[in-house]
This record gives sequence, C-alpha cells and structure tokens, in this order.
Amino acid sequence: MNKNNKKEMILKAAQEIFSEKGLRDATITEIAKKAGVVDSIIYHYFKNKEDLLYWALAGQIEIALEELTFHFEGIMGPVSKLGKMIWFHLYMNDFNKGNARIRKNLLFECRSNKDFYTHECIKTLQKYTRVLVDILRLGIDQNYFRNDINVFLVRDIIFGFLDEESLACLSAGEISETLPDFEAIMDLVLNMIEARGQTQSQAAEKPSKADLVQEAAKAVFAEKGFNKSTTIEIANRAGVAEGTIYEHYKNKQDLLFSIPRQKFQSYRKQMEAALRSEDPLIQLRQMMWNHFLIFASDSRFLLVYFNDVKLNKQFYTTESYPQYLRYLDPLYDILEQGKQKGLFKQNLDNRIYRNLFVGAFSHMAIRWFVQGNHSPLMVMEEFTQACDLLCCAVLIHPQCI
Repeated sequence: MNKNNKKEMILKAAQEIFSEKGLRDATITEIAKKAGVVDSIIYHYFKNKEDLLYWALAGQIEIALEELTFHFEGIMGPVSKLGKMIWFHLYMNDFNKGNARIRKNLLFECRSNKDFYTHECIKTLQKYTRVLVDILRLGIDQNYFRNDINVFLVRDIIFGFLDEESLACLSAGEISETLPDFEAIMDLVLNMIEARGQTQSQAAEKPSKADLVQEAAKAVFAEKGFNKSTTIEIANRAGVAEGTIYEHYKNKQDLLFSIPRQKFQSYRKQMEAALRSEDPLIQLRQMMWNHFLIFASDSRFLLVYFNDVKLNKQFYTTESYPQYLRYLDPLYDILEQGKQKGLFKQNLDNRIYRNLFVGAFSHMAIRWFVQGNHSPLMVMEEFTQACDLLCCAVLIHPQCI
C-alpha cells in the first residue's frame, strides 16, 4: 500500500467512524484498525484526532462540490440554480446512506468545535458556500434578485434555514424527510430576495431630495468626519446639485444635526407603536429582537449553546428540547394572527418558517459571536437587515418592507 492509498484509507475510515460515533467517542485505534494501519501511521499524516476530523469533512465537501456541479448541468438561470442547491441539501438529509449521511454528520460535528473555524479546512467549506454567494450575485446582476440584499447575510440565512430542517429531521425526528418541504422553503426564500416591480405606493414613497441628502451626509460624515467633509462631496453622493442642500438645510451644521433629530423621531414612533400595537408584524419584529438578545446578552450561554448543545443530537432527546419548543410557541401565535388579519400569507407553514427564523439567527450568531469577526455596529446593522428579510418572507405584499 503506497502513501497516498494509506492516507485515503485513513480518511475513509475516519469519515465512517466519526460520522457514527462523533469526535468524543471515536478513537484513533479503531480508525487505524478499520483502515488497516497501525496507530502511529495516522499521526504521520494528521496532528491529532481533531485535525483528522476536519480533513475528513474536507474530503466530503470536495465530493459534494463535484456532485453539485453535476446537478447544475443543464440548469439555466440563478433562480433555478438556487432551487437546485436547496434541493441538493434536502436530498442529503433524506438520502440517509453513504456519503450523504456521512457528510451531514461530519458537518455538524465539525461546526460544534470552535477550532474548526480557524483550521485550514474551513477554506474547503467556504469554497462550497461561495457557490451560493455566486448564485445570489448572478441573480442580482440579472435582476432576478433585489439589488439591496447583503449576499453574505442571505447566505447565512439560507444555510441556517437548511440546518434547522436537517436537525428537525435527523436529530429531533419532527419530520421523517425534508424534500416535501422544498416548495415551501423556496417560497419563503424567494419572497425575501426576489426583485419586484415598483408599485404605485412605492413610487409615492420614493425618498425626497432632503432624504437623499441626509443619507449621503451620514455616509460622508461617517467616512471622513464632519470637519473634513464638504457639501460638494455630499451633493455628489446624493446625486443632486450643491444648491439643493441649502434648499432644505441652513448649512452643513444644520444638516449634521438633522441626522440624529430624524433618527430619534423615527425611533420614538417605533417605540410608541410597539408599546400599543396589536400589529402582528410589529410583534414579529419584537420577537426577533428578544431572540437576538438571548445570544447578545449572555456570552457564556452563547458559547455553550453553539459549541456543545445546538448540534448535539442528544439534546433533542432530553427534557430541554420540549422546553425550547415551548419558548417558540409565541411565534406560532403571531403568525396565526398575521394570517387572520390578512397581512401574512395564508399558505405559510408555521413550522417551516420557525426553522427559517431560528436557523437564520443561529448561523448569523455563529459568525458574529463565535467566529468574532464583526464589530458591534456591523452586527446591529446586519441584524436589522435580517429582520427586514424575515418579515418579507411572510408578507402577502413584501414590497411594503
């Protein structure tokens, strides 16, 4: 047996054993035995058991990329490619044999280890997720998808959504297969991101020149500071003549102070509406905020939950899981109220939307807080964008967002 064959046999054995037993219960000895080598040979190729696990997943992701490329043959257009990629994920859940089963189990096992996100093998997973980003960008370029979406945020939302579907099927046993959910999943995703023609109401709500100037000023002041910014730069950014600024604002300082004035007025109206509202859409946004605070206000809980609980199959067989489901009961009530009031789609599947809701924030929270590569301000900006997208998903007329 040559060196390459030995390494391949070790990886194949590791994939099967890690998939079956997980990192904690699998041993180097049994992997070596299954591969037909002695223990010490494994350490010739891999640093330790964790390193072997991550490379085992990398091998499976490479296979997945090849399979996905095959499935894309003859598929034209970004919407069809997006549908095929989502279908492929659901297929991996339901085809619970061979590589499909191994790949899903290894992915959950790796992602429950914080070190995986700094390991070289993360590049292989990023290569795979980049396929979805490229599809979204293509859809934007060809005017199939909204041109204001953050493609990386949408990537997280979609993969988080699909994760929840996988967990509901493979760990919680809530459903026996996920492919029957395909149409409902695509409906929610497309409702979030599809480009739509402008309605009369939207045209009427087109930003005024004063609003355009204020947004441009906010951007320029943020980048350069008040003292180094000029009204000419602001006018150019807003796409208006410099004189237009003085039609709405006394001077540059008046423009500066108009920014917090407008913002606080807007926030005051939002708070008043939230306090007295029976509007299901406002209630849905409030629940999103409360859910976000669970992660943002307790860093220790967050790390334990994502590193040791969320992707742990045993969690779904404990008394804690029903408690988790009860925590989400208000979401079902809000969705039903929205349907009754004619705001939310009548054919909305509450369980599937729950998976979108929870999965989106889980994936984003991992990137924001576990990987830790985002500033607090960027987190809040993305959170706001995510709320808008998740609201779009349920609305009969999503252009209202």
